[in-house]
Parts: sequence; structure tokens; C-alpha cells
Amino acid sequence: MIVQTRIWTSAKVFFLFLSLCLLLATYSAAVDETVIHSFAGAGTGTYPLASPVSDSAGNLYGSTEAGGEFGGDYGYGTIFELVRGRKSWTYKVLYSFTGNTDGGSVTGSLGLDSQGNLYGVASTGGDDYKGNVFELSPSQGGGWALTVLYSFTAGSDGGYPQGGVILDKAGNLYGTTYYGGLLSDCSGAGCGLVFELSPGLDGSWTETVLHSFTETEGALPNSEMVFGAKGILYGTTSAGGTSTNCEGSPANGCGTVFRLAPSEEGWTETTLLSFDVANGDFPESVTYHDGKVYGTTFGGGSQSEGTVFELTLTKSVATEEVIHSFGSGTDATQPTGSVFFGKKGNLYGSASRGGNSGCGGQGCGAIFELTPSVGSWTESILYQFTGSDDGGEPYGTPILSKGELVGTASSGGASGYGVVFELPQGD
Repeated sequence: MIVQTRIWTSAKVFFLFLSLCLLLATYSAAVDETVIHSFAGAGTGTYPLASPVSDSAGNLYGSTEAGGEFGGDYGYGTIFELVRGRKSWTYKVLYSFTGNTDGGSVTGSLGLDSQGNLYGVASTGGDDYKGNVFELSPSQGGGWALTVLYSFTAGSDGGYPQGGVILDKAGNLYGTTYYGGLLSDCSGAGCGLVFELSPGLDGSWTETVLHSFTETEGALPNSEMVFGAKGILYGTTSAGGTSTNCEGSPANGCGTVFRLAPSEEGWTETTLLSFDVANGDFPESVTYHDGKVYGTTFGGGSQSEGTVFELTLTKSVATEEVIHSFGSGTDATQPTGSVFFGKKGNLYGSASRGGNSGCGGQGCGAIFELTPSVGSWTESILYQFTGSDDGGEPYGTPILSKGELVGTASSGGASGYGVVFELPQGD
């Protein structure tokens, strides 16, 4: 009995030591946050949802879903600039949307070309109030001018775009619309589509529909796409696919990952993956790295709080591996946006919930890091938001700018309208 007691005592000491090591490892991963800008409401913009973009000088450009000069705190949104200084940042509203033909409610990331022009989509407004694609260009005297490049009708051309746009080397724009396309599907509203906008010599832009989704291929795309090798596009749909084994059991599926490959005959769509509860459901945007596609799902996984997944690609088959399931203890939950690779091969991303017990008990969100090892990935929480002055509920993917992680949080801050934040990069 004495020997057995000593054995159990030794085991307890070992497990206590192991727990302490894991706890210290978690704390060592934490970093200090700097609030670059705290949104003040009304004319300055409110509720930033999308990731910012950075120019070569490290200046940031982004959007707020609401606020601006028209409509107060719950106005039609803004485009803003943050100029990097030696010790501080200078904030400026470049444009306030009116919700009319110019659009409103920008929820996707902006595109930035080599001339400093910004491109994006507005999910409301436009000529038919079904959303539009716009260009915001610097003009003489320090001002900025907005040009509507295309207004959607929610017919076969698409409608209500929510994700941002990406640019190719020739200056063409690519994006998705949430509805429209084949109006025989998705209860007559259309399941959404992928579009291309091409500039003409006379300054006009022409839309080409690259693919209209059916429910089994995927439905309701609401995130940015990415380019892979050979000009291939990769993206996600928030619903649709072949599985209905989703949380809440939606009739139109749990979402998909798709590929659009260009050829002389046009573009060919392939549904690479249909999600279900086990491998995640309701995917966010994806990233392409070293011949593989990585992304997040808002729900599903082993603990029903979302996943990070990896897709290994071949010409006809994509093999998925869930490299992390969220939701244990103080882990992040409900990841949003995509993930991106740091300099040493670690993955970074954001989660809109979890990390602590604030924000109504659901947590105020976190920034996480995944480090690869032999056959597995190890998660570290870099920062837990409190929902106070530091912000809360980040929805966009953080980006790397001048060696630092930069992103937006949609709530919290000094006035409760969200923040732009900066974190030291983990690797």
C-alpha cells in the first residue's frame, strides 16, 4: 500500500509539472497589443468588419460597415486611411457612403493596385440598390474620388456582394455575389456567382460571369477568393454542397470549397469539398500556400466551435485534414476570416469569440497561432480581447505589415465602435 501511494504521488507530481509547463507555454505565447485607432462613431466610422490592406510604406487602408457623414453611428460606412508615423498613426476618412448609387455597407477587404487606387464592393446601394463594385482614387489636392465600376441587378449578373475583390496583374477584378446567377435555384434568388470585371480603353468596365452556382456545387459565397498557381481561383461558399449534416441542419447544405480553373474555352468549376459537422461547417475565406489550400470554418469540428483545415490538391481530388478544432477551455471559438503564413511557416488567424469569459460569457475573441510539428499543429493564443478599450470580436484576417500583425476588431475600443490593433508577430 505504501508503494502504491508513492506511485500515485509521483504520478500526481508529474502531471502537475506537465500542467504547469503547458500553462507557462500558453502565457509565453501571449503578446502585448497596441491600439492604433479607436473608432469614435458617427462621422469617423463604426464597426470595422474587414481586414485592412497595407501599402509598401506600411500605411493601412480599410472600411467600416457603418458610420460616416450620412446617418450617424448607423450610417452607410466609410473608407479610411491610417498613415504610419514614427511614434503614432494619423487617421483620415477618405470617403463616406450615402447608401444611394455610390453604395453602402462594405464588409469585404479592399484591393489596392500599384497606383494607389482602392477597389471594393458595397453590399447595398448602387443603381438598383443591389450592391456595386467601386474604385476610390487619390486626386489632386489630397482628396479622393469614388467611381462606380458596376452596379448589380440581382439577376443573372449577381447581386448583394459581401466579400471583397482581388486583382490580377492585368488589372482585372474578381469577386463573388451572395445572390443572383441561376434564378431557378436557392428559392428563386439564385445561389450566387463568381464575376470578373475588365477595364476597357475608354475607361468603362465589363462584367463577365465566370460561374453561377447550383445548390449542390455551393451557395451564397460571402468571402474573398485567392489566386493559386497557374491563375486558378479558390474560394468558399457559406452554404450549399452535398451534405446537410450541419449545425441547425440548414436545407441548403453546410458550405463548400471550390476551384475555378481558366482555359481557352472558359473557366471550369470544381467543388473540392462539401463540409459537414465533423470536418467543420460554414467556411470562411481561404489562403493558398505551397500547393495547398488552408482555411477556417465558423462551426463544426470535434467541439462544434469551428476548425482550421488543410486541403491537399490533385487534378481531380482534394484531401482534407482538420489541423485544429476550436473550443476547449479558454481556446478561441468561431474563427472568422482566413489564415495566413508567417515567415517561419506558422499560421495566424482570428476568432470572433472565445479566449475569455467576457462579452456575455461567450468570450470577446482572440488572435491565434498554429505551429507545425511532425504530423500535427500546436495552437497558441497570442492575444485575448477583453471587449474594453482593446477591442473585441475580430472578424477580418490579421495581416502582416512592417513585421507586425495588424487587424480590426468590430467592437470595443474607447467608444465601443471597434479598433484597429497591432501585435508583434509570433515568429
